[in-house]
Amino acid sequence: MASTSQRELERFFAEVTPRLDTAQALDDELDRQLARRFNVLRYLRTDEMGFSRMIKDLLDPAGDHGQGAAFLKLLTDKLDFAKGVNLDDAKVRTERQIDGRRRIDIAVEIDDKHCLAIENKSNFAGDQERQVEDDLDWLKREYKHSLLIYLSPTGRGPSEASVSAETIEKLDAETARRFVVMPCHSTDVSDDRFSLVDWLADCRRNCDVDRLRWYLRETETYCRQRYGENAVTNTKKNAVKKFLRGEQKYLATALAIYESWPELAHEIKRRFLKSIRNEIWNDLRGDTYIQWDYGPKPYQSYIYIYHDSWRPYVVGGQKLTSCLYMQAERKEDADWYIGVWSPATNEVSGHDRERREKLHQELGKMQMRQHRYYPCWKEVDEKYRDWNPLIPQMDEEVREGGGEITNYFVGKFKEIADQVIPIIDSIDGR
Repeated sequence: MASTSQRELERFFAEVTPRLDTAQALDDELDRQLARRFNVLRYLRTDEMGFSRMIKDLLDPAGDHGQGAAFLKLLTDKLDFAKGVNLDDAKVRTERQIDGRRRIDIAVEIDDKHCLAIENKSNFAGDQERQVEDDLDWLKREYKHSLLIYLSPTGRGPSEASVSAETIEKLDAETARRFVVMPCHSTDVSDDRFSLVDWLADCRRNCDVDRLRWYLRETETYCRQRYGENAVTNTKKNAVKKFLRGEQKYLATALAIYESWPELAHEIKRRFLKSIRNEIWNDLRGDTYIQWDYGPKPYQSYIYIYHDSWRPYVVGGQKLTSCLYMQAERKEDADWYIGVWSPATNEVSGHDRERREKLHQELGKMQMRQHRYYPCWKEVDEKYRDWNPLIPQMDEEVREGGGEITNYFVGKFKEIADQVIPIIDSIDGR
């Protein structure tokens, strides 16, 4: 016999489901008439370099937007930087070279004394060793007044490897701020930091040119969608809120569902990742090893494969083997990548270093992105990058033994594996 709590849940879903169906029908009609989810930026270059160029062009007083220093001033005023300084002649550059091979993504050289710099992590790229430390050191040497913006998708600051906690403490103690973490978009109501979306909205509100306002609105909408807007539409949320206001007896049931969802979502995504692992494993040869795990923190959800015949690299007394991987960089599976991991060239020595350098060069010919720990890698398609909106479909695919999302990940993993494994075999093979 069903318990009282189970019957209460059944009644709740029986009453709220028709309202959600109505809300979905309204959403479908609005999409048909207004194409609300369509955004032209999805078809343009939105990787790190593409975003840097977009920001650079808006900040540039000589930019094609024709608004002079208006957009730059909106940013500097909000950050309380270069107050009273003439911004009209500011020079804006991307990939500004500093020390050796190090570069700053965007540098706004306002005059000989002032520089506003941006370390752009909008594409969820990891930090390089001492990256922020080196940026700060160079800015302090070159300019009397400087401010480094760490543009972060989630609002999380740089890693300890990029800048030490001691340096951050010293910066916090200084009277003039020289470093700030700027979220791309903050969905947490308690996070009142100025974000990239906030700046884009300010630019749009302060612009009278229709064509430019349209572009700014599209960019703002794209950032809201990419960096944290909820998978549930406002239409559905409003339908549920209206129902609960009129049926307060279900508030306790709604609270139980809310508190149960994170654990349930975790279980579904873990089972889904395991199903992908099983599909991949079924097609691998005998000497291939596969490791996988699922966790709530960045880099804790992954699938790694490597061949027993691949020679390891010795790093700090440890033997580390190159591997093909699929991994989530953000917590709760909000951004997935597929590629090759291998120890950085400068961490190995002797013949191992030559071998690692050759691996980096050969995999670089695949025209994928590169990082010192990742000789080739690429993001999965945007439709499948964030797992949270896909949970209902993923649960169905686990129960049904496959489907669209499963086929995509298994197929993409195998596609890259077919390309990279022969290369790794030829260089790292025993």
